[in-house]
Amino acid sequence: MNNILLVEPAYRSKFPPLGLLRISSYHKEKGDFVIFVRGKVPEMRNRNWNRVYVSSLFTYELPRTIDTIKYYSRTVPDPSGDIFVGGIGATLLPSYIRERVACKIIEGPLNRNDMLGKGTPPIDSYIPDYDIIKSISYKYKPDDAYFFRVTVGCIRECTFCAVPKLEPKFSFLDNFYKQIRAANEKFGERQNMILMDNNILAVDDLENVIADIRNAGFEAGAKRNGRKRIVDINQGIDARLITSDIATLLSTINLEPIRLAFDFVGMEKQYKQAIDLLVKVGFSSFTNYVMFNFNDDPKSLYHRLKVNIEESQKHGIRITSFPMRYVPIDDVNRRYVSRGWQWRYLRGIQCVLNATHGVVSPNANFFEGAFGKTYEEFLEILSMPDQYIIYRKVFENNKALDWKTAFRKLPESDREDFLGILAQLNKSKNRQSEIRNYKKYISLLEHYYPNGKSFIL
Repeated sequence: MNNILLVEPAYRSKFPPLGLLRISSYHKEKGDFVIFVRGKVPEMRNRNWNRVYVSSLFTYELPRTIDTIKYYSRTVPDPSGDIFVGGIGATLLPSYIRERVACKIIEGPLNRNDMLGKGTPPIDSYIPDYDIIKSISYKYKPDDAYFFRVTVGCIRECTFCAVPKLEPKFSFLDNFYKQIRAANEKFGERQNMILMDNNILAVDDLENVIADIRNAGFEAGAKRNGRKRIVDINQGIDARLITSDIATLLSTINLEPIRLAFDFVGMEKQYKQAIDLLVKVGFSSFTNYVMFNFNDDPKSLYHRLKVNIEESQKHGIRITSFPMRYVPIDDVNRRYVSRGWQWRYLRGIQCVLNATHGVVSPNANFFEGAFGKTYEEFLEILSMPDQYIIYRKVFENNKALDWKTAFRKLPESDREDFLGILAQLNKSKNRQSEIRNYKKYISLLEHYYPNGKSFIL
């Protein structure tokens, strides 16, 4: 019997690391002793392990992943052969890990023989070990759900997306209903279902897939223990593939919420048509992804957010916007600013979303209060110092008014210059002395950096 440690670095994660949960099922089937932890746990560092598996998520979390690998390196006989690192970040930037720490890197999905050593089967065929996450205090949401995939890959080749590199071929996985039966036999029936597909509507056998979901107890109106059973296609469905027939098919299961992507203005017509078709068959709750900081600009983002407000009012439904900042797949610090954006505007979006818990309500009054009644007001809000955005009600009657008066006096050309200075000061390691070089804007800069220091409320 081998001692196996599974580690998810302590980044923010809504869903459990399915790769590690499948690895747990594999090792438990072999009779190994398996423990799962998040982050750095001194007790686990002081033990000896035959193998340590570390998951990775986004590339900008790789520095934290490296730190976690180093933390557990002394717990195995040979880190280069006994610490296995896989997942999204490890697949996209394996060289970043390889250059900094000794370990064995697993690139791509665990869908082939011998990926965890000679004679090991494809790990993606194993049912995730749902029981092992009960051993930690961290709570994934939802905590009583199946996590499945029907397909891998995507038919699209969007340049902003990592899927073409992670899973270059779109294909159908094993019989979906078999996965459900196996999970029920091993771990018991679960309340909800999360589907992690990149583009499930592209599958040829969609009608049978939906039938499997219904037969598993998730037909429209289905309940368990008196509570509605929910199906969440978490990565979203492709608005461009929605037809009247597909909308009707989706309405036969407890799909909630509907998730669409509104990635660029050019797809607005198809996006609205998809909403029309879905509303006609009874859907009224949407949480839609709105990407920004790619080939767009603040005006595009503001327009798309407004479209969701207008569509909500038009149909009498709720379309909650979920803005998603684009980060290149080789970015390890999340500092990328695209050509159409200013650093201050991106920071402003982050501050607004901090106050709104990451989402944008479809309530028009809420939206106008958070993002402005006009595009010009939107830009002004994004330009404000962090604390004036996040704690709007605290500052709106004093310091924020002083800031607005000074900011509005700036000519357009000076505003661009000023926003560029804010970006420079954000990166500066000697801000207190450097800020003196900008005497023209010193009174405004005091709102951002009182006495040259970051504001602390």
